[in-house]
Amino acid sequence: MTRKLFNLAAAGLLAIALPGLAAGPAESQRYVVERGDTLWDIAAAFFDNPWQWPEVWYANPAIKDPNLIYPGDVLTLTWQAGKPTVSYKPRRAIAAKGDTPNTPALSSVDPMLLPYLQQDMLVEKARLVALPRVLGSTDGRQYLSVHDTLYVDASLSVKDWQVFRVEKTFLRPAPSEASAEPTAMVSLKHVADGRIRARSEGRSVMTLTRVVQEVRPNDVLLPLPENTHPRFWPQAAQTDATLLGHLYGSEYVANGQLVVLDKGANDGVTAGQMFTVTEAGANVLNGPGEYRYQNASDSAAQPMTALPDVTVGQTMVVRAYPWVSLAVITQARQPIKAGMHAVPPSPQLAYAR
Repeated sequence: MTRKLFNLAAAGLLAIALPGLAAGPAESQRYVVERGDTLWDIAAAFFDNPWQWPEVWYANPAIKDPNLIYPGDVLTLTWQAGKPTVSYKPRRAIAAKGDTPNTPALSSVDPMLLPYLQQDMLVEKARLVALPRVLGSTDGRQYLSVHDTLYVDASLSVKDWQVFRVEKTFLRPAPSEASAEPTAMVSLKHVADGRIRARSEGRSVMTLTRVVQEVRPNDVLLPLPENTHPRFWPQAAQTDATLLGHLYGSEYVANGQLVVLDKGANDGVTAGQMFTVTEAGANVLNGPGEYRYQNASDSAAQPMTALPDVTVGQTMVVRAYPWVSLAVITQARQPIKAGMHAVPPSPQLAYAR
């Protein structure tokens, strides 16, 4: 069996069982966890319907915490009265006393998402005025790189910081109330990490410890977040949303890139929720024998037939803010752009085999 059972897109979208696991209802299916697997990779291998896997893991008394499964552990799937049961045999249980795993526990999601989960990519526009900013270096260089020393326009007590570039503003339209205003969020692109070496008179001295791209005056700082593992898993979204655009302003979006959705935690959106991305179907005017596609100059009052929306990809939320959310494109059948809709995935039969 391959080291990686399914890639990120396939595990969330497809309902395909691996040939080696196509056992009959009365037989058991055994799998030894490998390095590089994720929990939902394994679940997609066991079940034809990967959307059902959270309740299988958590309904199982043998698996007290599915986030603490390690490479080398053995999972066995059996079917009882048409429902799956997973038994769990940790490698540590048969290891020598005092032996501890020398590899990390499996993550809920693919490691490719970890950088997005550990960095604050969106902030409220109003918050920008309170963030510390890069002043520059004493030699007046426009671009700064690793090991360079620079000045920050605030006295900072926290030692470790991330440096971001302000990229694009996203507006979530205001509710219908006349007094309401649109929610403005700004995307921040991570460009460097740095450590404060000294501070005095309302300024700080920082040395750049890691550089993704050159640092410029006016870049903003946020404290370095704790390196924590994600505690969410893929699940079907429960609401519709609209793509506001690519996180950094590109016109089109492809696999692995980030988009901003116009729904957030206040709308019931949480990290791990999967959406199907759709493009609106064309509008056809007139009657039989005179059908034609609608164009910008046509009157909205003309008789019109809307053709069905077309599925163009899939996206998964990696961070939910109160009114918007950040999502990664896990599958793109064509270039994806702002204005497309994100809808809950089509339901599937529970525990399909």
